[in-house]
Amino acid sequence: MSDSRGGAALFVDDEPRVLEGLQRMLRSRREAWTLRFAASGKEALARLEQEPCDVLVTDLRMPGMSGEELLRAVMGRHPHLVRIILSGEMDPSGSFTAVQLAHRYLAKPCDPDALISALAQAFSLRRWVEAGPLQGLLGRIDSLPSLPELYTRLVAEIQAPHSSSRRVGEVIARDLGMTAKILQVVNSAFFGLPRRVVNAQEAVLLLGYDTLKALVLSSRIFGRFDARRMPGLNVAALWEHCTRAGLFARTIAAAETLPPKAQDEAFTAGLLHDIGKLVLAQNFPQEYAAVLEDARRREQPSDAVETAYFGASHAELGAYLLGLWGIAEGVVQAVADHHRTPLPFSGLPAAVGAANRLAHLLAEEGGRSETADGESVHGAAPFGRWQERCRVLLAQEARHV
Repeated sequence: MSDSRGGAALFVDDEPRVLEGLQRMLRSRREAWTLRFAASGKEALARLEQEPCDVLVTDLRMPGMSGEELLRAVMGRHPHLVRIILSGEMDPSGSFTAVQLAHRYLAKPCDPDALISALAQAFSLRRWVEAGPLQGLLGRIDSLPSLPELYTRLVAEIQAPHSSSRRVGEVIARDLGMTAKILQVVNSAFFGLPRRVVNAQEAVLLLGYDTLKALVLSSRIFGRFDARRMPGLNVAALWEHCTRAGLFARTIAAAETLPPKAQDEAFTAGLLHDIGKLVLAQNFPQEYAAVLEDARRREQPSDAVETAYFGASHAELGAYLLGLWGIAEGVVQAVADHHRTPLPFSGLPAAVGAANRLAHLLAEEGGRSETADGESVHGAAPFGRWQERCRVLLAQEARHV
C-alpha cells in the first residue's frame, strides 16, 4: 500500500485518449500519489491482485468486461477499496445499477479540481483505519452501502449546466415516498416557512439545494435499511431524533452567527450523525441489540459500549462512510466528534454535539437537566441559551401539530 503522504489509484477506461488525459490532468500529483492505468476491466483485476490500491476509478461503458461487471468483481475481491465511477452515462433513462455499486460518481468531462478533490478525500479516509479502531470493525463488515440512487440523480441535476429548481423538483417528485417525507419535514413548524409547501419545486425554492440534498440523503438512508432485520433498533425513533438534531444544529449554528454554508453543514451533520448505528445494526443485528440493551441496563452511553463490543463506535463508522461518499469534510469531522463535549464553542462540531445532546434531553418529559449520556449540562453557558432556543422550536412544533 502507498505511504501516508498520499495514496494509490487505479484508473480504468478503454479509450487511450481518456487515460492520456487523466495522466496529464494529474501530472502535478505524481510525486505524492501512485497513479496506475488499465485499458480494460480484466487488466484492472489482474493489476489489483499484484498491486493493491486505495481507490478504483472506472468508466462504465467498456467492451468485454463492463464497468458494472468490474465493480461487482471488486466488491467481492477487494470490498474496502474506494470505488468511483467516472463516466458520461448519467441520463435518467440510463441504468443506475452500476451507481449503486460505487461509493461516488463523477461525470465526464470531469473538472480537474473535482477529480483531485475526490481522490484526496478518498485517500484521507485511511486516517480512520490505519492503526485506528475501525480497522478491525471494517474487516467484519462485508460491504458498506453506496450512495442512494435518488441522491446521485439529484446531485447530477444540481450540477448540470442548466439546472433549475423546477428540474430538481421533478427529480424528487419521481419518488412519491421521498416527496411525502420531504413535505412532511419541511412543513413542520421547525422550518418556520411563511406558507405551506405543497410540491417539491416549492421546497427547493424555499429551502435551497444544500438543505434539500441533506433531506433526500438522510431520508433515503433511513428508508433503505430493513427494520425487521434490526430487532434492537427503533428506526422510526432514530429518524425522528436525527431530524430534530439536524434542525437544532442549524439553530445553534445560526445563534452563534456561523456563515450560511456552515449552518447548512450543521443541518446535514445533525441529520446524519447516527448513520453508523444503522450500519452496525444491519451487519450485526443480534450483537447490536445486545449492545443497546447493555447500554440501557448499565446506563452507559451507547458509543462506549459499542467500542467495548466492536472496537469502534457508530460515530467513527459513520464518519468513515460519509467520507467514502464524498460528503463535506466539515460534516464528516462533526459526525466523528458528536459525542465529545460541545463546550467551549468551537464551531460546527460543537453545534452538532450540542444538538445531539439537546435532542435526547428535550425528548424526555419535562426536559431533565442531564443528557442521555449522563453529563450534567443544565445552565452551562452558552448551552443554556441554546437549550431555550430549541425549547421554543419544540413548543412551536407542538402547537403546529
